[in-house]
Amino acid sequence: MFCSNCGASVAENTPFCSKCGRPAQNLLQNAPPPPAASGYAGPQQTDGKATGSLILGILSLVALSIFAGIPAVILGHLSRKSIRQSRGRLTGDGMALAGLIMGYISLAFIPVILIIAAIAIPNLLRAKMAANEAAAASTVRTVNTAQVTYSVSYPKKGYAVDLATLGPGPGGACTEGTAQSACLLDDRVANSQCTAGVWCTKGGFRFSMTATCNTDRVCSDYVVVATPVSSSTGRRSFCSTSDAVIRSRNGVISGLPSTLEECKAWEPMM
Repeated sequence: MFCSNCGASVAENTPFCSKCGRPAQNLLQNAPPPPAASGYAGPQQTDGKATGSLILGILSLVALSIFAGIPAVILGHLSRKSIRQSRGRLTGDGMALAGLIMGYISLAFIPVILIIAAIAIPNLLRAKMAANEAAAASTVRTVNTAQVTYSVSYPKKGYAVDLATLGPGPGGACTEGTAQSACLLDDRVANSQCTAGVWCTKGGFRFSMTATCNTDRVCSDYVVVATPVSSSTGRRSFCSTSDAVIRSRNGVISGLPSTLEECKAWEPMM
């Protein structure tokens, strides 16, 4: 006799299956063992974790990398364990295995990604700092041009006393320049707050300008300075005077060059 539940061979007149404990009415005479190797002869179903592992494994290779690869590996292992313990009730071992393999492949890319990031990020930062420095030097050059224009337009004033004087004024919009708001620079570097000794920020750099003026407020020279906001936005500071030579020095400065001679001691740019 054979058990209709697990397929085990049972001696005649035995009230229960010695393997699964099913009662005698479930014992069949002359019945062959069920075809399932696990001993389960009932309906089977696919484990949902196996399906999830397969889907996440595919996503990990297509787009989501480790964000889908890690759960694909976890679900794959859990699914295979559940399938083994179900004694044939659950199927999907192949899908779980495929999800595992694809998940592990995506995880194998982590060291490669880290190496690429270790190389690329410093290069990107250096490129960004170089771009900031080039833009700052260009802004200083623009200030020199604006000062020349201002001195020609308002000869009784000489050079502008500060960056705010070269800008658009309190309203931020220019219709016609005046000696107080010449409209020669944009309001990011020359708004009404950018007076002498005050830093104004643009593109990762701070800018300020002071002028050398007599008692009648006629200014014969000036010093404009650009310095990085921090060491991560630039490595060089720049300055210039009425000679229009752009000079630089390494590092971030906290104060303006106090004299024309101090700025002129910096290294001229080629």
